[in-house]
Amino acid sequence: MTHRASRAATTSAPPAPPTPRISAGAARLPGPASHHWQWQLRAACRALGSNRFFHPAGERGEDREERDAAAKRVCAGCPVREACLEHALRTREPYGVWGGLTEEERRALLVRSRRTGRGPAAAAAAPATAPDGRSGPSGPATRARRK
Repeated sequence: MTHRASRAATTSAPPAPPTPRISAGAARLPGPASHHWQWQLRAACRALGSNRFFHPAGERGEDREERDAAAKRVCAGCPVREACLEHALRTREPYGVWGGLTEEERRALLVRSRRTGRGPAAAAAAPATAPDGRSGPSGPATRARRK
């Protein structure tokens, strides 16, 4: 047997690719049906590019605040702002301005909605001030800590 024939006899087929795992974030995405995504066609940001809505690595302070404010101005007049925010909350979008809220604001909204037992949309509509006029959560434990 020649060297070439020997090598051909001992090589096997390449291993099958691993089965893809679906991440927790991907599992929350709506299915491939286009009706889940139609709202994006009417979005005010559609032709603006992502730089205004997603901060570059290391952006901090005033630069980030100005970029976020510019993004929020676009969102303020957007006809699909609610659908955008709902998508970002449902899929736990970790970056960028979606529906007029930054990632930090969305995270706080989700925490507040869990604490109050209301959905994120209801928490978004609720004011972020306590009954005593102070901002943030309220309740006996919080009031006791404030004294």
